Amino acid sequence: MIDISIIIVNYNVRYFLEQCLLSVYKSINNLKVEVFVVDNDSVDNSVKTVKDNFPEVKLIVNKQNLGFAKANNQALKLAKGKYVLLLNPDTLVEEDTLLMSFDYMESNHQVGALGVKLIDGEGRFLPESKRGFPTLASSFYRLTGLSKLFPHSRIFNQYNLGFLDENEISEVDVLSGAFMFIRRDILQEVGYLDEDFFMYGEDIDFSYRIKKSGYKVIYFPKTKIVHFKGESTKKSSLKYHNTFYKAMSIFAKKHYGNKGFNPLLILINIAVTFLVVFNFLKSLLKRFFLPITDFLLFFFLLFVVQGFWANFHFNNPSYYDTGKTSLLFAVFSILWVAGIYFNGGYRKNYITNMIKGVFGSTFIILVFYSLLPEQIRYSRAIILISSVLIFFFLVIYRLILNQFFRGIIDVDKMLKKIAITGSDDEVDRVKRIMDINGVEFDYLGTISPDASGSISGNPEYLGNIDKIEEIVSINNPDEIIFCLKDIKMNKVMDIMGQIGKKVRIKIIPEESFGIIGSSDRNSNGEFYSMEINYKFDNRNIVLFKYFTDKIIALFLLLIFPVLKLLNNKFEISNVFLVLSGKKTWVSYIGEDKELDLLPALKKGVYTPVFSKSYKNISNNYLHDINVLYARNYNFWMDLEYLLKHLFLKNR
Repeated sequence: MIDISIIIVNYNVRYFLEQCLLSVYKSINNLKVEVFVVDNDSVDNSVKTVKDNFPEVKLIVNKQNLGFAKANNQALKLAKGKYVLLLNPDTLVEEDTLLMSFDYMESNHQVGALGVKLIDGEGRFLPESKRGFPTLASSFYRLTGLSKLFPHSRIFNQYNLGFLDENEISEVDVLSGAFMFIRRDILQEVGYLDEDFFMYGEDIDFSYRIKKSGYKVIYFPKTKIVHFKGESTKKSSLKYHNTFYKAMSIFAKKHYGNKGFNPLLILINIAVTFLVVFNFLKSLLKRFFLPITDFLLFFFLLFVVQGFWANFHFNNPSYYDTGKTSLLFAVFSILWVAGIYFNGGYRKNYITNMIKGVFGSTFIILVFYSLLPEQIRYSRAIILISSVLIFFFLVIYRLILNQFFRGIIDVDKMLKKIAITGSDDEVDRVKRIMDINGVEFDYLGTISPDASGSISGNPEYLGNIDKIEEIVSINNPDEIIFCLKDIKMNKVMDIMGQIGKKVRIKIIPEESFGIIGSSDRNSNGEFYSMEINYKFDNRNIVLFKYFTDKIIALFLLLIFPVLKLLNNKFEISNVFLVLSGKKTWVSYIGEDKELDLLPALKKGVYTPVFSKSYKNISNNYLHDINVLYARNYNFWMDLEYLLKHLFLKNR
């Protein structure tokens, strides 16, 4: 007989699903387990991943997104286990989670369903691990924020049962659908999940029916799982709130009566309206906050510099007509903001992109300034001094935002300080994945997973895992990546509880080529993967590359005498090889033994590296360089490589 039937409903979270399945199979122990994956018409190759990597999984493939309840019911009707576990794909279970849950249910026959302790990607307790039924009072306290003001109050925090100890076994009303361990033989009495709930609310309804049938619903925190919330639906999105409160409305109508005056339904409708307006304003704030504040900063600095220059250079505070310069300064400020925007400074928030935008815009402003009528060309010095101050204050401003307003403004994509916990081979694997994904990071060093091992003599080692709190305190990393080949999931979860509030945690299983993690309970999970979308898979991009090759070749042909003086090793034959279409200016490193894995490209005159010999360079490194080139190609990159090979190489 099968002990547990595990059901996972997936929708476009392939990388998290892969990690979830790996953790499940590590936690089976001696149990007899069957695993169902129900895919709701994902478009991210989830189905292929399961078929290729987990052939033992019973896969159900839907041609449309049927929702969480209906998809679970498809597998529930086929499940043969004594118990059924409904499990979210964006979760990781401990090595003993299944066994401890099974043993508890075996010893407590009056329990109909069991849920475990949920923690987020920072190791913080998720309050939805245990909940009360939504009532008029609990909904009011939740909506008004009183439940957060009094998190441990029996009166004000009825919904999340904050008065119950998160570390003690308790009878509760509602379990989270992220992990719901159910006695299968009660399904004949209780029924399946209510398919009126598309997503959210079905766990509340199901828990309600289990308790109504006389069974206990138990919160069991003796084992725990990581729940990387926010995958299929962003928790801060309008879509999420509409779906969630619609589910609450369905529940209220179903169980609290649909006739006559219903205060709970009225309160839910008020909540939906309020959240629609709130999220609209919040999205506007996040989208335009930085450009608007940058504009005001630039405008203010221009006037400060103008006042300084009037005093310092002209000894006359009233030298400039501020009424006339205001319009000009506004134009300059807009150009600086536009420069940052078009260089990706607001989209990615890399400081380097921001700096490029400022300096590029300064050049455009100076050109624009030179074309103005002489009577309104007040001072080029004001522009130059202001640009220097803008650069200085912008960096400080971004660092302040990154430190104190991380939850409001997305400024978290600056250069990360990263430490890795694992063996040398696993550390190298993590670095490769990060490099291939184009993640810019400052590598602090390795934390040894062996608490008793010696680390002396290796400058890259920061210390042993038993000293991780001290390591975090001294080195102040932004992120730590744990390699599960060298450390158990139980240990990682314990560490999350110790340092999760100070540093972000990411995880890579032994068999996986993906790194997963999450910033906090409201953020989307993040992943890095070895799987890449190459620019050269697009035929139009390849044709554009070859076309620009010929334009460059014609230009080099025209200036060949001058070019030969500057670089006597340059061969005119290369120009004709490119013009004839036999070569391209920049291409892959030919010594890469895995070159056939990349999109086809003509042989190059030059490569993306400048080493004279590749004999002492590992093939992994050569392949990574080729991967990055195929992934990130653009015309300016090619031009930069070409110029470096023509001139800088010989200096």
